[in-house]
Amino acid sequence: MQKARKIFAHGLARSHRLWYTVTKMKAAAQRGALMDRRPDMDALAAAKRRQYVKKEKRKHRILAALLTVTILAVWGIIIFALYSLWAPVSLPPVTEGTTASTPEITTARTSTGTVVTEAPRTQSLTLTADDVHRGDLILVSTLLERAYVFPKDESDLVTLYGNKSDSYRVSSSAIKLSRTTMAALDAMFDAFFAETGSRDYQITQGYRTLEEQTSIYDDYQEIYGAEQGALLAALPGYSEHHTGMAIDMNVYTAAGVSYSLATAGDADPIYAWIYANAAKYGFVLRYPESKTTVTGITNEPWHFRYVGRGHAAYMAENSLTLEEYIALLYKHGASSPLHFTADGVSYTVFYVPLVGDETQIELPQNADFSISGDNDGGFIVTLRTAETNLE
Repeated sequence: MQKARKIFAHGLARSHRLWYTVTKMKAAAQRGALMDRRPDMDALAAAKRRQYVKKEKRKHRILAALLTVTILAVWGIIIFALYSLWAPVSLPPVTEGTTASTPEITTARTSTGTVVTEAPRTQSLTLTADDVHRGDLILVSTLLERAYVFPKDESDLVTLYGNKSDSYRVSSSAIKLSRTTMAALDAMFDAFFAETGSRDYQITQGYRTLEEQTSIYDDYQEIYGAEQGALLAALPGYSEHHTGMAIDMNVYTAAGVSYSLATAGDADPIYAWIYANAAKYGFVLRYPESKTTVTGITNEPWHFRYVGRGHAAYMAENSLTLEEYIALLYKHGASSPLHFTADGVSYTVFYVPLVGDETQIELPQNADFSISGDNDGGFIVTLRTAETNLE
């Protein structure tokens, strides 16, 4: 029994040593296999490392680009905001009920319910030195030494005979006026005929050339002498008749009787109609008896000048000659315009001087306006707005 135990113990020891030896051999073999595979594993790790580095570099480049774009966008917003604050703003001329420092704001509601506000759009007009001598309000005066500057052509002139309304007469088939003046004359005498049934007003003088005015002036100088002749006829080049907007008129009845306007009202009260109604159609009595010292021309009750409806109404209401009216407008620039109402229309009128060879004028985009030179050194801007009855 004792011997059997020794044999069993000896066999167990040998088995243990054998297992230990086999185990060590397996471990060695595994280490060898691992050693054999290490170069491949290092290459794979290196490749993965390179891919990782590339990805990181790509990320850095993308982040740098995004950061650059963000910085540029922020600076762009800052610069735009500063420009909006400091850039000069061109305001539209003042209209009735607004101020010069605050443009009128319009509002609109979008489909999403958002309210949008914006300043009115404007249009820019360029006026030149030549434009100073054109327009309904140009002042031609011997006393103020404002000569008429003749245009290069007479395209704006129209012969009355054959073109005018049938509601008045002309003493000569050669009489011409500007188209605007003839249209206003037609409207005025059509209204007279509608009220009275009379066609007795007659135009005796309209546009005159320089030669025609020279002939008239020389005749008056010879008949009345230098001093009185100068009061009765303007110097050549200084006559309103050069403009095509001035008319002389009388009354010539169907019976062939002729009356001066100075006495026609005595013959029949209907002939005084012209003095009460001319301004409604844009005409003013140009040389009234009480204003000889202002105009430099003696009383001419037959001489009317077209200046435009609103201006004529204001001048008639305030007993102003064209000289006085222009002098008044010189006090009203774009920041302090003259406001008045005539025949249901609101007028805003202001003066703009010519600066250099050209002057820029900003006006509301869809404004009803007119611009006239003063025949000296600037422009008269007129804005018109029809009054609305809110009742």
